[in-house]
Amino acid sequence: MNTKNASKSTSADVFEAVSAHLNEMRSAITEPIRVREEDLANQLGVSRTPVRQALIRLESTGMISLRPGRGALLEPVSDRDYIEWLQLREQLEGFAAREATLNASQRDVMGLRAIFAPFAQPHIAESKAAEYAQANVAFHAQIMRLANNSLLERVWASFGHTQTSYRRKTISRLHRSADSLREHLEIIDAIEQRDADLAESLARAHVRALHVAFEQADGQPDASISFSQK
Repeated sequence: MNTKNASKSTSADVFEAVSAHLNEMRSAITEPIRVREEDLANQLGVSRTPVRQALIRLESTGMISLRPGRGALLEPVSDRDYIEWLQLREQLEGFAAREATLNASQRDVMGLRAIFAPFAQPHIAESKAAEYAQANVAFHAQIMRLANNSLLERVWASFGHTQTSYRRKTISRLHRSADSLREHLEIIDAIEQRDADLAESLARAHVRALHVAFEQADGQPDASISFSQK
């Protein structure tokens, strides 16, 4: 195996591992916490150098702030972060749905339907909110994968679904489970019909509806409001 390519792969793997680990930590905090490079390396079983490189990359996303000699400061997601993510996400989801429609096989469509098969009966999505939230995350990640755009996938992974809507349990909190399920199935129908324009429009409308519901529930975004106050 080419040593140069192996090194790149290892660095990419460590970045993904650090990003996922910090996202998980971020989901549980309401105040900034300090993260030590050495601790991360030990927890992930890797050397400190690729961890340091990953932290430098993640600083550009706003997830952490690097303090020379003091490690990294992991920031919680604010309401303003979430609103700005939804604004960006509307564009990303529309593009991804269009591309997925052009790329998806019938088998892929069946896979998308299978994600929501456990929630086919009325009110199941509402009664199994945690499971539905996981299905929601899986669906959007699969749409991103089907778009077959590596940059899009990296943006999605970096700014991530898991660090915003999954943590906030937005769907159940805003009582959007039934609407969310219907919207997802409509997007799948459009993909199966190979109607790229419709899939894009529905995907954008799906995110826009979430954005509107969130603002109606919480008012204008306030970066000082923490998860625990919601």
